[in-house]
Amino acid sequence: MSCSILNVSSVRYGGYDVFSPNPVDSAGLVSFRCTEIVTGDLLSIQLSRGDAARFMPRAMRHRGSLLEYNLYLDAARTIVWGDGTSGTSAYTVHPTEGELVSVPIYGRIPPRQNVEIGPYHDDVVLTVLY
Repeated sequence: MSCSILNVSSVRYGGYDVFSPNPVDSAGLVSFRCTEIVTGDLLSIQLSRGDAARFMPRAMRHRGSLLEYNLYLDAARTIVWGDGTSGTSAYTVHPTEGELVSVPIYGRIPPRQNVEIGPYHDDVVLTVLY
């Protein structure tokens, strides 16, 4: 089996209001295509913890301030996308020959975090295993 990642779009949240009672949701996307598939081939896409010490929660940083967030496999944001350890799940699929697959990456920042104003970021590594 041979697989190629064709596109990865970042999860970008925009503004965060520390006083809002609502979470801030966003989504990104990873697209791939596999060829030379043999029956039983399995593809797995894992996401790292980023700069956080653990998956739950992940944290974006700005200077010394942390803004907790997470990335999910489902739109309901209940299944944390990770590497299959520490209560997380990886995206896994038996790919179809030549099919372009686009997988959403759902993100959420929980409400009412007391953080300073500024640009927050995290570097999450996407790993493809097949």
